[in-house]
Amino acid sequence: MGVGSSACKGFMYPQAEDPEKDAAPRSLSTVTRLPFLSAFEDRPDFTPVDILCERDLSLLKALTHHRTPFAVVETTDSDTRIIYASGGCVAGMGMPVESIEGTSFGAVLKKGIHASQADVDRLEAAIRAKQDLSLVVKGSTGKRNSKNVPYTQFYTTTVTDAGGQPLYSFVSLQPVTGAEAEPSQTMPYRFRRAWTCLKPSSVWSLFTPYKTLCDVDSGLVTALQDRREMFCITDPELYDNPIVFVSDDFVDMTGYNREEINGINCRFLQGEMTSTEDVDVIRYGLKEETDMRVCLLNYRKNGTAFLNQFNLSPLRDTSGKVAFFIGVQIEVEDAEVMPFPTTRQTLQEMLMDEEEKDFWDDAEPAPAQERATVVDAPGVKRKRMNLEALLPRGGLFSQSKENSTLPAAPLGRAVSGSNPEEPEEPE
Repeated sequence: MGVGSSACKGFMYPQAEDPEKDAAPRSLSTVTRLPFLSAFEDRPDFTPVDILCERDLSLLKALTHHRTPFAVVETTDSDTRIIYASGGCVAGMGMPVESIEGTSFGAVLKKGIHASQADVDRLEAAIRAKQDLSLVVKGSTGKRNSKNVPYTQFYTTTVTDAGGQPLYSFVSLQPVTGAEAEPSQTMPYRFRRAWTCLKPSSVWSLFTPYKTLCDVDSGLVTALQDRREMFCITDPELYDNPIVFVSDDFVDMTGYNREEINGINCRFLQGEMTSTEDVDVIRYGLKEETDMRVCLLNYRKNGTAFLNQFNLSPLRDTSGKVAFFIGVQIEVEDAEVMPFPTTRQTLQEMLMDEEEKDFWDDAEPAPAQERATVVDAPGVKRKRMNLEALLPRGGLFSQSKENSTLPAAPLGRAVSGSNPEEPEEPE
């Protein structure tokens, strides 16, 4: 990971006397790139009578906060009666709420979006069997560019009480443009996956990986948690690379709670003065699956800005495939990126215990950690050289999907394929 210069250099951190005073809270956007429903009807939040298990209570908070269209459907009735419909669900069906709540789920789908009997039977069967199901149904519940989006993706998931007894099902809906859609595109799936990572602790929250990490990256996560660093973890295999874990310090510093953060992309911290060039550096690190650093302007929930020295690293499984990305945040007062070493190097230097040092020396790295050689395709060189201008030379890990390198490679060779000590030939 190289040290990068920031396009927000010279921006002075605003010293507010009271950050909470006279600061309008920022509304959180999911920014899913999916079609949106044309209108939402104001509806009261769903209030469960029974005490839900922690995971499902968190799921309900996330669905409500992100205004995800969903319905609560009875699982014991033979006609799968709808108990509650959110504002987005009412808007998507295009029916009065009085015609939805208390009515059979299948009857509402047939009348609202003209769903086929076969699709209705599959959804109702999953609800009665208390199974999770993702299904794309032909029928429009939303618009894009004033045109109806022809398909709707439904996702059913069973909700249980604190004792583990099934109560009812949450059924979400969102318009999609094609008949083929992955379950990971659904908001409930992403929220559920995010919350399966959270292991309650009497002191602070711990990340429990649901993929087997290589020894080096598993040790990296453990070291970060032991030292209570501020970081977040995302899953690139889920749609839009959502956050699946945030540390307690991340929650405290940004002002957002976990229900607001888990399951969405990290871009929610960006604002109107966040540099697109800084964001491009992060996108480059994600695309190339490499360590990367940049200092960019982010915003707390109360609207106050802060300078974030952001450190990105891929976390690989035992086969060498990227399982997660980890982003470590350091709040700084100067937009000039500090000459800190990489995330891994920083932690190795912090590990003063000889036994821990021995672990890092003996840890089994991910396969194929050999020096990568990047060959530029036609027309790519100029774009990569622009990124090189954002990052000073030296220290960038050169990692690709096939190869990854722990020793630092010269930035000019890793990014542009050229030797930084040799002059560039004129084009």
